[in-house]
Amino acid sequence: MAEHVTQTVARRGRLYEIDAIRAVTALCVVGVHAVSFTVILTHTNAGQLAQNAVVSALHFTREIFIAITAFVMVYGYVNRPFQTKTFWRKRGLGVLLPYVLWSLFYEVASKPPLPAGQWGVRAISDILTGVASFQLYYILLTLEFYLILPWFLRLMTSAGKRPWLLLGVSFAVQVIMLALDYQFVQTGPFSTTTVGVFINQNQSRVLLLYQFYAVLGGVAALYMPQARAFVLRHGRLVVAGFVLGLALLWGNLWLQTAVWHKSIGYGISVFQPAMVIYAIGIAAFLYWLATRWATRRAPHPPRGAGFWALLSNASFGVYLIHAYILEQAMVYLVPNLPALLPEPLRVALTWALVAGVTVGICVVFLYTPLLSRLIGHPCALSRERGLGRWLANAAQASGNAAQQVAQSLARVLRSPNAREAEPVVRPASAAERGAIAAQRKEG
Repeated sequence: MAEHVTQTVARRGRLYEIDAIRAVTALCVVGVHAVSFTVILTHTNAGQLAQNAVVSALHFTREIFIAITAFVMVYGYVNRPFQTKTFWRKRGLGVLLPYVLWSLFYEVASKPPLPAGQWGVRAISDILTGVASFQLYYILLTLEFYLILPWFLRLMTSAGKRPWLLLGVSFAVQVIMLALDYQFVQTGPFSTTTVGVFINQNQSRVLLLYQFYAVLGGVAALYMPQARAFVLRHGRLVVAGFVLGLALLWGNLWLQTAVWHKSIGYGISVFQPAMVIYAIGIAAFLYWLATRWATRRAPHPPRGAGFWALLSNASFGVYLIHAYILEQAMVYLVPNLPALLPEPLRVALTWALVAGVTVGICVVFLYTPLLSRLIGHPCALSRERGLGRWLANAAQASGNAAQQVAQSLARVLRSPNAREAEPVVRPASAAERGAIAAQRKEG
């Protein structure tokens, strides 16, 4: 079994299906926030319940992103030497730096001004806790996962030899944790205590509460050929599992609000046992759709691979930036949408416009030197052709010119004694040039 696992992950290449899933999940992040923010457009209880049902169905995004992160990390690093310094140099530039810069941006653009000292304290506190903007908590989850990655890889190479046992234990722990959280932490007397309030405000940033999704992604990476074959062979079962998970999620929402008269916020909570079933169902469903597309023209790249790769590369930027675009849309767009349009259409338009503007900005950043680092990528311009080649040549020419200027300044600023000590170079006379030419002929 160990040999099989090693061979499974050894064949590494472009995962087109992961590009598509990552891109779709990023667009659904925009969707869950756009639909949630525009609930104010709905004035009936039934309409608000229906819109929150859509919010609940779109709330799979953090679970899928954690699974994708674990999948990619195991796919890229298991059974390979893990160099901590190299890893953090790359991830620090690709994740930590954009996170800090965008946190500071939101501190300026979206929060009330404060005196410099108080602003600095607030900014540092918000960066450490992931609350500079409502969506940035997930970056802390990513960084937490990176911190434990060496131990997670060891777990995958050892316990991963018995995948069903690993998944079963992890699943049971996840369901028990969420059941206790849902029944005792989020409601009842404990939720109003100081400790309960603190847990409810901060548990979204605790990686332990998402451990099953990381294990699921890691095991899927170890046994990727089997996972692909299973979803392709059992498409109807995958669809049925997705429908069952969605029914459980929506059934719980209806029970909590219509029967037991709990708040809608409690009914759509991410930390509920039904979310585990739904997350498995939606993950398998998305993987089935993406794998069918990715393997249809194998071994050739699937149609539209470049488009999905572009969206995938822009997905981190979409996550970072969309909150600000949505805030502006809520001020300038949503109040000015024609009231004659049905409310679902206005919500859909808000989602589409915010997503489109955000993706457009991220693509521009992706192809702009330096700005691309704001969304965690090196510049996507090719250095071998087009504008990328021109920029590379311009940078090289500028560097050469700067070096020549520096050398000239150094000669000018050198002390007079040093300049006098330099050997005097004079042109060779005609006789000297003739003697040199004769020596060359003799040689």
